[in-house]
Amino acid sequence: MPRLLIPLALAGICAALLAVTVRFGSFVAGGSDSSCYVLQAERWAAGRLLTPDPLALQAPWPDAERAFAPAGHFPAPPVRGAIAPICPSGLPMLMAPFRAAGGRAAMFLFFPLCGIALVVATYWLGARLNPVVGLASALVVASNPIVLYQVVQPMSDVPAAAFWTLAVAAAVGRGPRAALVAGACAAVAILIRPNLLPLGVVVGVYLLLQPDRAWRERLARGAVYAGCCAVGCVTVALVQWRFYGSPLASGYGAVGDIFAVAHVAPNASRYGSWLLQTQTPLVLLALAAPFVLPRGFALLGVALAAATFGVYLPYLVFEDWPYVRFLLPAMPVLTVLTLGTLATMVQRISMRQMARVLGAVSVVLAAHGLWAAQSHQAFALRRLESIYPRTGGEVERRLPRNALVVTSRYSGSVRYYAGRETLVWDALDPASLDRAVAFGRSQGLEPFFMLDSAEEEAFRMRFAGSDLARLDWPPRIEIAPQVRIYEPAARERYQRGESIATEYVR
Repeated sequence: MPRLLIPLALAGICAALLAVTVRFGSFVAGGSDSSCYVLQAERWAAGRLLTPDPLALQAPWPDAERAFAPAGHFPAPPVRGAIAPICPSGLPMLMAPFRAAGGRAAMFLFFPLCGIALVVATYWLGARLNPVVGLASALVVASNPIVLYQVVQPMSDVPAAAFWTLAVAAAVGRGPRAALVAGACAAVAILIRPNLLPLGVVVGVYLLLQPDRAWRERLARGAVYAGCCAVGCVTVALVQWRFYGSPLASGYGAVGDIFAVAHVAPNASRYGSWLLQTQTPLVLLALAAPFVLPRGFALLGVALAAATFGVYLPYLVFEDWPYVRFLLPAMPVLTVLTLGTLATMVQRISMRQMARVLGAVSVVLAAHGLWAAQSHQAFALRRLESIYPRTGGEVERRLPRNALVVTSRYSGSVRYYAGRETLVWDALDPASLDRAVAFGRSQGLEPFFMLDSAEEEAFRMRFAGSDLARLDWPPRIEIAPQVRIYEPAARERYQRGESIATEYVR
């Protein structure tokens, strides 16, 4: 194979993935997860992490602080009136320098860069066996449906997978700085997703048990690696202490509330089924890797995949296929083991045919990945999520600066795009809607109800004791026509016979 063919092909794969993220990227502050990461990155960039909201401190109804926390946040235990993120802080901390240097658009560059890093790291890992295996693995990972689904949105899955794959690829290297690079990448990966710390233990054990090195060298490499990982762990502990009041606390709640033995069986069934659907049954070939590939390399890969599964089997049970994203840190390793095993088996029959067979298989797997991504609407996310910046922009343009937006689904996007104060209605005391409206007015704010059409009935039922919850007057604004914005002050005028005009935004 010509010397320049592989780097040119790898560059082409990276360019194609970058084009996909640019064309289909849904880089918005939308639902709970994306709002959590994006709004937190804004606060890290500004250096204002726990700023109390005076309204949350003064509001006269029960548990008022929770209602002033937008999507992806909750009241910060250490500081009354401030909000803490549900999600870990590593990803927003990495986004913050981009935000500070280049503004909001630059902040989202981090995600396509992580996608490229994931592809390059997969090649680097596969090339430890054979450059052809590395290139084929890079192609398959770049077209992996869950990679394509996640790289086009501000989520932690692709960044975490990229840094874990970089850590593993470095750990199996022979260079003098291999342990240092592996440790630095693992530290960042732990910062992004602290619950995957067991993967760092797997890599550390591998460095200590490499059979072709003297014990003194193993211990030295292990110490360097552990020291780097410790920096990540200590940083996580300090951040969690600051946000949640304890180095062992997180935004997801108590361990006993989210992990249970009863979750193992249903999760094993779901993750196993989703993995076979998205990766094809060929992924099972990775189980043969310890008998075909270099033993240490293969056992490291299998152990890393097992640790990833082990972390999430007792976790909460989900019904939708995108949650196979939790296993993404294991997928590059499994891909390399699968294609590496296949290449070795073909080599035993015909050395000449190895590259052709591997190329054909990787192209078929890539085509399957693209088909699966398309059928699961990975390329439709930009359109589906466009409602968040659109509604936020309309609030910014059409509502007064002193608006208090009572909303739920759009609480994060209204904060991000419109800079308006929000009140989350499904976290508001059911008997306090009228009190909240009156309180807002007493603070110089003008309340508005911003509801998705699917939320209106739930809104009426939650506040059944309030006349305002009837929504029996025309909305001030109707967007797309999915979202309606009601002005409570207009209800009385409407009942007196005054005509209320609705602005229709299409």
